[in-house]
Amino acid sequence: MGTPFLLERYRRDRRNLLEFLFSEGLIRAPSRTSIDLAGLDLDSISADYVLDCLESGEEFDPSEATRRYFDGLKYPIMLNSSSTNSYYFVSEPEISGSPPRRAAPRLSSGMKITTNGTSSQVAKHDNLIGRDVGISGESRTKGVATADEPSRLLEDKDILSLGLPGLSTGISDDEIRETAYEVLLACLFCGGKVHFPEEMKKEKKTNFLKGLRSKREGLSSFPVPEDSHSDFLDIIRVQMEISEATNAFIRKGSRLSNLREMNEQIDVPCISLNLISVLYKLDFPSERLRMQWQRRQANILEELLGSVNMDSKMRETLQILLRKLRSIEEKVSDVYDGFFEILSLIKRYASKLSSMPGKYGFQSKAYYRTASYQFNIKLYEKLLYSVFDILEDGKILEEADEMLEVYEFTWSTLGITQKLHNVLYAWVLFQQFIKTGEFLLLKLAVLEMQKVLSHKNDEGTEEAYISSLICSVESYGSKRFLCLVDAIFFKIYLWCCYQLEDYHLHFAQEKSAIFGSVVNLAVLTQTTSADECAENKYFGSMAGNIPEWKLFHFFIVKSIQAAFKRACSLAENQSSVELKHPLAIVAHELKQVAEKEYTAFYPVLCQKYPKSGKLAFILLHLLYGERLKPFLEGLTHLSESVKEVLAASNTLELCLAHKLSSIYGDNVDSSATKYVHPYQISHYCAPLVLQWIHAQHDNILEWTKRAVEIEDWEPLSSQQRQAKSAVEVFRIVEETVDQFFSSNLPMDIIHLRSLLIGIVRSLEAYLLHIVNQQVDVTMLYPSTPALTRYAESIYPFMKKKFVQLTTLEEKMTFQLNTLTGPKLCVKLNTLHYIRDQLDTLEDTIKHSWNLVQSGFGLADYFSRISNGKSSVDVNVNLSACNGSVDELFALFDNVRRGAVTTSKMMLDFIGPRVIFWDMRDSFLFSLYRSSVNSARLEIFIPLLDQVLDRICDLIIDELRDQVVLKIFQASMDGFIWVLLDGGPSRAFSEADVPLMQEDLAMLKELFIANGQGLPFDVVEKEARLARQILDLFALKADTIIEMLVSASEQTAYHLKPTTGGRSCANDAQTLLRVLCHKKDGSASEFLKMHYQLPKSSDYDDIPSKEERTSTSPILSDIFRDLGVGPSSCRTTY
Repeated sequence: MGTPFLLERYRRDRRNLLEFLFSEGLIRAPSRTSIDLAGLDLDSISADYVLDCLESGEEFDPSEATRRYFDGLKYPIMLNSSSTNSYYFVSEPEISGSPPRRAAPRLSSGMKITTNGTSSQVAKHDNLIGRDVGISGESRTKGVATADEPSRLLEDKDILSLGLPGLSTGISDDEIRETAYEVLLACLFCGGKVHFPEEMKKEKKTNFLKGLRSKREGLSSFPVPEDSHSDFLDIIRVQMEISEATNAFIRKGSRLSNLREMNEQIDVPCISLNLISVLYKLDFPSERLRMQWQRRQANILEELLGSVNMDSKMRETLQILLRKLRSIEEKVSDVYDGFFEILSLIKRYASKLSSMPGKYGFQSKAYYRTASYQFNIKLYEKLLYSVFDILEDGKILEEADEMLEVYEFTWSTLGITQKLHNVLYAWVLFQQFIKTGEFLLLKLAVLEMQKVLSHKNDEGTEEAYISSLICSVESYGSKRFLCLVDAIFFKIYLWCCYQLEDYHLHFAQEKSAIFGSVVNLAVLTQTTSADECAENKYFGSMAGNIPEWKLFHFFIVKSIQAAFKRACSLAENQSSVELKHPLAIVAHELKQVAEKEYTAFYPVLCQKYPKSGKLAFILLHLLYGERLKPFLEGLTHLSESVKEVLAASNTLELCLAHKLSSIYGDNVDSSATKYVHPYQISHYCAPLVLQWIHAQHDNILEWTKRAVEIEDWEPLSSQQRQAKSAVEVFRIVEETVDQFFSSNLPMDIIHLRSLLIGIVRSLEAYLLHIVNQQVDVTMLYPSTPALTRYAESIYPFMKKKFVQLTTLEEKMTFQLNTLTGPKLCVKLNTLHYIRDQLDTLEDTIKHSWNLVQSGFGLADYFSRISNGKSSVDVNVNLSACNGSVDELFALFDNVRRGAVTTSKMMLDFIGPRVIFWDMRDSFLFSLYRSSVNSARLEIFIPLLDQVLDRICDLIIDELRDQVVLKIFQASMDGFIWVLLDGGPSRAFSEADVPLMQEDLAMLKELFIANGQGLPFDVVEKEARLARQILDLFALKADTIIEMLVSASEQTAYHLKPTTGGRSCANDAQTLLRVLCHKKDGSASEFLKMHYQLPKSSDYDDIPSKEERTSTSPILSDIFRDLGVGPSSCRTTY
């Protein structure tokens, strides 16, 4: 809200408060006499002194109050608070420096500290640049001047002043407002629209706004009578801030006057003279108010009558009469007989002037419409301002339409036409919008301006009359005289120009609706060609000769230039703070400008100027390119700051290319091509990207080796069961990929290939380390004991033979001990994690690369424009590029195959590791030893169950069944090993077979786990060989011998020690071993006669954990002599 308006309101409220305190007798007067308000200047007494007298009960001294008031002006304005005193500064604190740390200056002795109100200087506003309007989204940078701001800096008083001729008597806004209310009542009363009957004396109300809301709500609940407007007068009175006392004597004066009996058109001098003639001293609540009112009426008469061209003698006589009228203190006819004579003379002058012929076709008694139009316009403005809620300046009353209908009755008196009403109402709405920023007011102002333009031009009376209402306005350094309508249009247009010449500063992105209305308002009020504003330095030919295009061309160029210079100034200030190169900051700021232009401003501007987007984005590209070119030409090395600038420049260029391409494609005017100069960032950054990638190769590989070498192969957590080294490796890889794609530098397929090679090298090194830790699975199997034939020991204490065995190397034993089941599970989880993460990484890289590819067509967009070439088929290039990229990602298949191969190796290892190494003592060397009854499988089952539980807790769900299956297969191999290669201590009779079959069923049930484990058919398939071998032990020895002879005749075989399985139960090697472990005399005789096998009672086969999986010397001799041996084969799951 403007400073003059606030000052006037503040002074008026201050006077009302002081007048109330004195009139109610709350202040003690000297010697208990009443205080004469007529002789007391309320504007020159200290309100703090009055309040002190009210609080302390002291007598009021007018001279002391005046002295305190003027003494207070010597000190700064303060607000006393509980903590300290707050000072108001006229200057900005940022410029003035830090606030003073010293105490406030002391007052002279005997003077009390006063509390002052808000200073008028504190209430200064800059409404024109949008800070109070509420449309500015960006605050002006402190200490940074905006670029190419208009040399004409508009002030509130300039933009809000129409340049009407000044009032010679200096009538204040309050006096104009009260006069407007008097004219309104007089017009309504004269027209018979309201009646003012004799009223009872009302009780005084101390609350000025009491009942305002309730009255409005009450009025809105009932229909307004068509023949009465009195119901709205109370609302109008409150809105115009007219007190009830003032309203009472104005009504009385209107009722007592003879205005209604006049058959002629009334005017303002007539109203004033009639009121003066009928109101007396007793009609006013105070003498002071009567004197002020009478002086105001004299000023009005002087203003209206003195504006007429008359001879000097008549003017001098009139001034003498008005001066006498001001000096008369009381109208008492027997004392002041000259009062009525003076009044009669003034009436005669007024009647003579009003009788002069009317101009522009008006009837008589209309002389004052043109002679004092500026005063009439001000009166009507005050009426129009009353439609705004005094409690909320940005809101319009619900009764506004009805109030405007009431104001129409003043048109004939004030010389208002429909066109003048529309343009003045638009002007009032526009001014209120500037003060409050309420968008609805701007929309209503636009509608009123459209009504003015749609008004039918009358080349006769009305247009001639309106043209006579002259205003003086400043126009680009020179004074111009325009009619009232043109002046309002021009003032609004100047404000719109000021806003639109830097719309990036004045309009926030979320205020695009306000921006659109301002654009429409600029088009409606356009009175000046853009050629008059400034010369179009950039792309002048794009706008052609269309005035509207040239206007918005000018606005866009000015705003983009201003935004660019603001970005440069900001970069210079922030570069040292943020440690960034200024060009990088400028590019970032301009990218935000481009985004804001595209989303908020272009949708509005393109409706008025189709080439607006093309102009804005090419101009941004050009302005930044002019700053970037010297930097690129002086480039001697590639540092981090250089990389930062190149990345920011490339991002900006791609952003601008995307905006242009999405709007216009490649259809750019030839007039703009000469301003397009591509940055050619790829030429400078390609070596930089390759250099960085090669450095990352060594970095990733070094971190990978370090992580895997210190890995202890413990799960990361109960939920994340992979090794932490793999997580660390992929974290480094992902960070590298993110840095690669977030660099915002131009890149091609060579850079991508180099990146993938570095990733593959690191992962292959990780897999190689895991493979190198593995041990050959054959090292897990125990040495095969000597083949013997069953024979009872005749001499129990006879010394038995031992097989000479070679122990494992210490290094091999250490490796086997480190390859525990839990660690193998973690490794398997890690290999699966690598495959999953590799798939995710590939998808991420492809997605990021697709985004990069989307910019391939934009990378040379400005090059095509500058060369005048048509667009290339980007889809064809992208298809070819996608094919090459798919070939590049075949590099990841090598890692996948390596991970799968390593996983298979470890799966084949984990089962034998658990059964043949971890459980060899409890299972292989204990099951059925000496006899079946004494070493059943039920002793081994709980131990195996614990192992399975531990492994299932560690292995991930995707690998659980595979690991359990491998352990089950190893269990079957171990069970068969006990049956066929268990050594001299194991011999089975036909009676033992049912027990062993029960044990086999128990082992299968363990892995089936009531349907929660392995599938039943899989378990049966894997246990088939063991079941068949048990069936052989149930046969008679003669039957087995016949089967062995038959198998020997059909197949030539070489007997050799077993290493984990057989092909079938009916081959020669299986049948031979069944005979060796069968507790039967005929089998023993057959083996003695045909194979010369020693007796089992002659050997002791107690094994050691350090046994090596090699064949004993004795068995080698036997196999060589017999020329037979078992084959190692097993059905794969």
